[in-house]
Amino acid sequence: MRERVQHSLPEPRSYTEGDMPGSIRVACASLGGEQVDGHFGSCPLFLIYQVSADKIRLIDLRVTENAAQADGGSAYRAGLIKDCHILYMQSIGGPAAAKVVKAGVHPIKLLEGGEAPEVLAQLQKVLAGSPPPWLAKVMGAAPEERIRYQQPEAL
Repeated sequence: MRERVQHSLPEPRSYTEGDMPGSIRVACASLGGEQVDGHFGSCPLFLIYQVSADKIRLIDLRVTENAAQADGGSAYRAGLIKDCHILYMQSIGGPAAAKVVKAGVHPIKLLEGGEAPEVLAQLQKVLAGSPPPWLAKVMGAAPEERIRYQQPEAL
């Protein structure tokens, strides 16, 4: 008989709005531990991180156990993470992805999954460099700071 591996859950740390200027909130679908290894519709929890160019802080664990009893489980799950800007997961169906987007969250599939801190370290590089305009807006950049391409000056 194969024994199921138990992952210990990480301990969230407190966070108050404004603690990390220029940060975004990220949800990771997880089967346990600090892994991005869950399917959106069946993962038992979402790891919620606050991420800036120089800090990563786990701020919450959101358990999905009531999703099965809720009408529209995907809508319930999307509601759990509606304060996030990005969702990382291993897989998600089309209708569920639409509910996530409708909740204002940008879903990103990681087919290979991975350790959440490593995935978020890659995101930090984007935040520290030239984030796409939609992400710069979420980070609080002014419109003039979000211009990605300049019009060439007239000759």
